[in-house]
This record gives sequence, structure tokens and C-alpha cells, in this order.
Amino acid sequence: MYEKRLDKLFSLIPVCRVLADVGCDHGYIGIEALQTGRAEKVYFTDISEPSLNKARANCPPELLDRAEFVCGDGLCGLKADVAVIAGMGGRKIISIISASIYPPQFLVLQPNSEASAVREFISRNYRFVTDEKMLDGKFYDHIAAKFVGTGVALNELESEFGTTNLSRPNADFRLYLAKERDKLTKILSGCRSASAERKLSLVMQAIAAVGGVQ
Repeated sequence: MYEKRLDKLFSLIPVCRVLADVGCDHGYIGIEALQTGRAEKVYFTDISEPSLNKARANCPPELLDRAEFVCGDGLCGLKADVAVIAGMGGRKIISIISASIYPPQFLVLQPNSEASAVREFISRNYRFVTDEKMLDGKFYDHIAAKFVGTGVALNELESEFGTTNLSRPNADFRLYLAKERDKLTKILSGCRSASAERKLSLVMQAIAAVGGVQ
């Protein structure tokens, strides 16, 4: 378990009345939200009954009256102010948000893949609060966004790398760009690849946008 990644996810959750810990697995995020008063109530959802049982077992008895455990896929028709959806592929995250009957007013997301697709999807109705790259064993994207009901189209760089990564680059994002530059340069030294050439072009544009990397 990567504690740094979980700590970052938790730090992005605003104080709220109802939190949905979607795909909760062990339930650590939702449990900490209850323990610290970040949320008054938490829905723990997971498609796996064994995973849901782990979350239930981990939840201290004194918190159970403010916790509800629901076996199902995604938000399961529940109404929550904030939803945390982490540790899933980007397309799955999009599917969960698309299927929600009640769009959460705030999203905290950590897609394992296709982060650009997630950014493009949520930009239709949400405003990005933060979108940060983090190194914790591997690179993770952490996205927090607030529902506003209108959209702002992202340009290609913003879609690929995230608006706040570009406007407020942290050390991990700079390291990510440097590693991507070196990896793609090595690939292209051995063969021609249109996709690698395109990605390297975007990486070099991002490096210029953040003022350079090592």
C-alpha cells in the first residue's frame, strides 16, 4: 500500500455531508473521512462483496452508524456531495460518472490509465480545482474538480498533462516529463513511430511551458 498516494487523495476531499468511497476496497479513505469529521456520512461501494467486507471489518464500531456499505458497480444510484473514485482505469471512471443519477458536486479521481480521456470528459461539466502528478512507486494523476454545469474546452496539452500540472508544475511532474522525454527519445533512436513522435512533441511543448526540466 502506498501511503503517500492515499494521503494525497484524502487531502483533496472537502468537508462535506455525504461522501461516496467508490470501489472502496479496504475502505481507508472513507474511514478516515469519518474519523476526522471530513464527512458526516460515507457510502462505501464496491462491486466485490469480499472487498466490501474488508471495509466493513476495518470500520471502527463507533462509526458504523454513519457508514453504509453497498455492493454494486459505481455510485449505485446513491446521492453524495463528494465522490472519490481511485485505482481504476480512466474509461471505467468515465462510465461510473456517466451512469450516476445524481452527479456529485465534487470529484476526487485517480485514474490508473487514460487520464486524458477523463480530463476531457469531466471538463464538460466540472471545473478543475487541481490536477497533479505524483510519484509514489510509479506516477499517479490526482484530479479534483467541482461541478459547475458548463464546460471549457481543453487544448491538446491540457488534455494530455492537466491544467494545473502545466500552470503550477511540481517536482514530480517535472521528473515525469524528463523521464518521458528520455524514454521516447530512446524509442525513436531505434525505430520510427508516429505515435512516439507525436507524444515526444507534446512532451517537449510541455517542458517549454513549465520552463524546462533537468
